[in-house]
Amino acid sequence: MLQRLIVREGQTEEQARARFDADLGVSAWALPGRERREPEPVQDPGAPWWWAGAEDASQSWITAMGVTLT
Repeated sequence: MLQRLIVREGQTEEQARARFDADLGVSAWALPGRERREPEPVQDPGAPWWWAGAEDASQSWITAMGVTLT
């Protein structure tokens, strides 16, 4: 995969590799002798600090409105 790694204009090879690793969630991969950890959710750069994602926002809205889904 790294042989086909796309390095965009204005980006170093290290930056391209870091972005590729982040896209794959490499930091959450299990390693021998260590427990697997949950991947960190990717925050939308344009979202406010309190935004936890569309699913969480819609669930909290549904709960706040008193809607019960069965």
